[in-house]
Amino acid sequence: MLSPARRVAYAFGVFGTSLLQQTVLLWTFYYYAPPPDQTLPQRLTPTSLGIAMGLGRLVDALVDPPIAHWSDGQRRRGGRRRPFILIGAPLLAVVFALLWRPPDAAVTTTNFVYVAVLLGLFFLLFTLVLNPYMALLPEVTRAGRERIATAAWQTIFTLVGTAVAYIASAHLASRQGFPVMGMVLAPLGVIPMLLAGLAIREHPVADTPLHFAAALRAVFGNLRFRIFISGFALLWLGLSMVQLALALFVTVLMDLPRAAVGTVLAVGVATTILTTPAVTALAHRIGTHRTLLAAMGATGATLALMATIGWWPVPLSAAAQGYVVIALAAPSLAALFTLPNTLLADIAHTAAAERGQRLEGMFFAFQGLILNGATSLASVLLGSALATWGYDLGLRIVPLMAAGCVTAGIAVFRHFPERVAPAAGV
Repeated sequence: MLSPARRVAYAFGVFGTSLLQQTVLLWTFYYYAPPPDQTLPQRLTPTSLGIAMGLGRLVDALVDPPIAHWSDGQRRRGGRRRPFILIGAPLLAVVFALLWRPPDAAVTTTNFVYVAVLLGLFFLLFTLVLNPYMALLPEVTRAGRERIATAAWQTIFTLVGTAVAYIASAHLASRQGFPVMGMVLAPLGVIPMLLAGLAIREHPVADTPLHFAAALRAVFGNLRFRIFISGFALLWLGLSMVQLALALFVTVLMDLPRAAVGTVLAVGVATTILTTPAVTALAHRIGTHRTLLAAMGATGATLALMATIGWWPVPLSAAAQGYVVIALAAPSLAALFTLPNTLLADIAHTAAAERGQRLEGMFFAFQGLILNGATSLASVLLGSALATWGYDLGLRIVPLMAAGCVTAGIAVFRHFPERVAPAAGV
């Protein structure tokens, strides 16, 4: 186990991954397929961009299990996970910077190929770094309060990274342009990942690595994992549709300028950080699973309310209504950032104790694979919704679609077997 200081340093790594990923998710649609009334040139149609984003995430999904199996099977003196983090992080930053430098300032096939390839590389390298990083969570923490506390630190650093992404990217993009934004944020993303990799001291693993097929059977033979990943995939499908369109929600439904996107979303991040301690305390009190179910229910209700921004029969502007929705969403978002990885780490930890095999990477890989598949589908659905109903009506239909996905996820999670005998340290 790591010391408390090293666990915080380990948790700090997600600041970098969050900064880069959230910038990509926030601005890709806006930069390449902006609303008609914006000053940016259209470089791709919403439908083709949705396909490019979907293809990029599909590549990511396909490489998740091989990377995890590769990581799980390492028995080198430098550790199973650290080399992936230390080598992959700089490459990820380079691809991120290139994404904001497309070859053409108009809708072209060259732009489509360029974006599809770079998004595929970005998400591939993102997995190469993040899967080994997250697979360390069961190893560097003990089940219970220590693991929830470490996951809470990860949530805080994730949200701080998201806030910096929102504020800095909006400021840089509006004043210096997107290419400069990419060059400035790339090193800010890579440094925390490198620090986290250097802070980790992995313990030697004595078990014999499983073959790929045997590892697959072990992961999907776990009932708790099957229920967890089915419910989480439905939740993620809904959230991804909304997340990919956040800049559009602010500029279209809340009727605010592009420069306000960072400020609005940073308010959401700040309120989420403030509610994180209360969420972790509730999880300690009533359990991770029950807290997660309650958060999913609140999320579904908030998404339905989001679809009505600007239509409320109250003397509030559309912008003010948007801020109300952000405040209401904060506690449930804090739970959704913290608890799923805690629950998955518990599943992987218990499975390792029962089987004598360390397959943390594969558990997190199949979470990544299935969630990336959900994000790919969300990209296509978002692009299709905007192309079919336009930006105003489409941005109201999308949150309702998302609420339906979250409701289906709740129905699945209700079958999760909570009471499993606690595993001893591995």
